[in-house]
Amino acid sequence: MEFADSGPRVLGPRESNPRLNDDGNQTDEGRPPVLSWEPPCSWDNEVLDFDDVPVAKVAADAGDLDQEACQDAARAAVGNGTHVDRYKTGALAAGDRFCEDFAAGGRVVLLRVVKVSGSPVGELTLSATVWAGPAKTEGAPAQPGDKVYENQPVTVSDDVAKARGCVLGSVGLGSDMPVVTYRSRLNGGGGDIEYSPSCLSGSPKMWFRGYVARVEGTADLDLTACQDAAARGESNELEVPVSELRTGDRFCRFDSLDKDVALLKVTAVTAKAPASVTFSITRWKAPEPS
Repeated sequence: MEFADSGPRVLGPRESNPRLNDDGNQTDEGRPPVLSWEPPCSWDNEVLDFDDVPVAKVAADAGDLDQEACQDAARAAVGNGTHVDRYKTGALAAGDRFCEDFAAGGRVVLLRVVKVSGSPVGELTLSATVWAGPAKTEGAPAQPGDKVYENQPVTVSDDVAKARGCVLGSVGLGSDMPVVTYRSRLNGGGGDIEYSPSCLSGSPKMWFRGYVARVEGTADLDLTACQDAAARGESNELEVPVSELRTGDRFCRFDSLDKDVALLKVTAVTAKAPASVTFSITRWKAPEPS
């Protein structure tokens, strides 16, 4: 199903995803978002596929959703790791809602499950609301010294880690906003910051990758001050138990490979299980060395 400007359109049996080429690669990020269903007669997965766009499953008691609320829900899910890009049809129920912030095309999508029939599910009825806004403009890439984003919240927690099978939390800083994901130790490389939950280690911990330093005091930190502090810190070795974190703690991080500088402020922390840590993150492109 393609969410075109004229309304949702079910693709024909010989049509492929209009946003992908024959090799399955994205060809035009600005094209309308697509929802794919793999029914039991064609695949074993039996999933709704949101075309690799992070989507929030919205709580039933969240009330009515307008464009702003739906977009906020989708972005919050990216920041706390509860987002999904695929969902098992067997777990769907009438009334389930999903919000998608399709920033590249300037659209916000609200999907509601109206009817689920069969076991395995052989028929799905969905309603869709699509709000159109200004499409994301690429413009010039961030230049050395530019601020990429400011005070973006992220949360890592025992609750989400346990719900995903007791796995590591991972925070990636390199996009246009921080992204939280959860993965097992066998699923490849880690993030810029990692969280080991209580169910894995007994005592939850944070690991900071790159050059990182805890910054004392309350003085404002700009790009230069944060980069200088991080350069004097530890490299890929800073491990901090959650029990030692306090609201207001600050860390500066410098990635010498990607040339990024980040300021991380602890805005909330719960040390006892279920533990959680919330950061506010500001990121800059590092200037070239003089």
